[in-house]
Amino acid sequence: MTAAPASAAELRRLHDDPHLLQVVNVWDVASARAVAALPETRALATASHAIAATFGYPDGERIPVDLMLDMVGRIAAAVDVPVSADLEAGYGDPGETVRR
Repeated sequence: MTAAPASAAELRRLHDDPHLLQVVNVWDVASARAVAALPETRALATASHAIAATFGYPDGERIPVDLMLDMVGRIAAAVDVPVSADLEAGYGDPGETVRR
């Protein structure tokens, strides 16, 4: 697992790199590890709809924020590439949601 500041810096670098950055959406630790194991994977993205559906919730901030953040944290901790998180509209307080 890469520390958050280093991971964020790497994700920014990848966005600035002249090579096209392709990210695959993942929804749990198993999907994250499978995609991250591919040699061409440089970063991942979470999919809010897919994470919500994993727990039986519809899309649109219907999954409790704590459950969403827990899964995003598990995904990020399970891989050695940066992870971009789809956190819907921020659950009413985008700054606080991102901070958490």
